Amino acid sequence: MSAMPNQESTEPTWSSVAAVTDTGPREVNEDSMFTAVSDDGAWVIAVADGLGGHARGDEASQAAVLGLPERIKSAADLTTAFVEANERVLELSRALREGNPWVPPHRIPMSTLCVAAWTPEGGLLIGWMGDTIPFAVWCGPDGYAGNCCGALHRGHFGGIERCLGQLPEGMGPDAGLVDVEMAHTFEDSELPDAVIIASDGAWEPPAKQYGGYEWLWDDTPAGIGSACDPRAEDARGIAESVLARAVSLGLTDNATVAVAHWRRPPDR
Repeated sequence: MSAMPNQESTEPTWSSVAAVTDTGPREVNEDSMFTAVSDDGAWVIAVADGLGGHARGDEASQAAVLGLPERIKSAADLTTAFVEANERVLELSRALREGNPWVPPHRIPMSTLCVAAWTPEGGLLIGWMGDTIPFAVWCGPDGYAGNCCGALHRGHFGGIERCLGQLPEGMGPDAGLVDVEMAHTFEDSELPDAVIIASDGAWEPPAKQYGGYEWLWDDTPAGIGSACDPRAEDARGIAESVLARAVSLGLTDNATVAVAHWRRPPDR
């Protein structure tokens, strides 16, 4: 687990949040998004993606984000948010299994989830499950540059190994509870100018076009920075440019991007 402790010098003077989505070639958009911002600049953003091949993916992703708090002050609070989101997704499975305990695995609703939050008291927190992943970006003289904050939860054959709604063998009281992965700690000088959350439908097109998974961890403008409009001055501008890049390369899935952006104090 990690958090950026409160540092007065890094408190943003203004924050913006935004989320955009595109259904792509699918008939139903199984992605869901969440944004919230407080008067003191604290924010929460999230993206969830219903697992393809599983039933009621749109409902699973909606359950993942519905009920997320508008303020998350600690790693413990973030973990609790994931536990509660997981319980909401599991409730969909319980409804399916009533009267039929042998529901096939592909009928079990599941969802990925990534949540990022910042508060003056708790600093920056990022947690995720699945292949909806977070990026940290910084604005420099040549535009934005950044990279993925953590590893994908995918197996060798592409299957999701960590998500909400999983039902491990035994079906005991802890069924479905899996560990939340937290991003590394950002030091004072490393705190990004923006955090981007992208579903796999949004990050995979540029990754495939520009070098595979290596693109995720490229901390130059050739990585995620290449998808960020260098003229973007707020969260919506960044979100729209990242989604537009994915759309221009050809969507094969639903694509969703959520962004939180802050300005530095004038003396920074």
